[in-house]
Amino acid sequence: MSKRFPNYQSAPWMDVIGLKKGQLLLAQGQVLANLFWIESGILREYHQDGEGEFTNSFIFEGNYYLTGFYFGSHLRSSFTVEALEDCKIISFSMGFFQERDLDHQLVLDVFKEISMLKYQYNLQWKLINGKKLFLEKWESFKQAYPGLWIRIPQKHLATYFNVSPQYLSKLKAERKL
Repeated sequence: MSKRFPNYQSAPWMDVIGLKKGQLLLAQGQVLANLFWIESGILREYHQDGEGEFTNSFIFEGNYYLTGFYFGSHLRSSFTVEALEDCKIISFSMGFFQERDLDHQLVLDVFKEISMLKYQYNLQWKLINGKKLFLEKWESFKQAYPGLWIRIPQKHLATYFNVSPQYLSKLKAERKL
């Protein structure tokens, strides 16, 4: 973002957020009005309903979080986003992209790039969680995100892969993970 919009680095639409482990970036139902760049740390995007919760994705340093953002802040989050470790996040408010003096083609190009990143992330997730057996999914995840799985609590990995934490413990004990 700073490369594409170098004159706006200290603008009022940009904020640095420090989250401690366990704090929420977004709550389910909150209006989506910001684009987030994760400078450090890991976030977990999850959904809660009457049947429990499931982890949809992990967002970590060097990635954007923008689901629904580009719809003009009329959407509410279907997910809660929680810090799994201390995080440093740059937040861009919707006002940044509604500035009258911004080149609209540049804004469109940036959204295309960000949307492509999100698309690639979702595609990677589908490849990991497709119709493969669990151990194949696990190996794909470890290859796609080396070292990340070590930083994520087992209970959250279990909800991401739709297995029980006990199953992961059993596989670890058998040295299959």
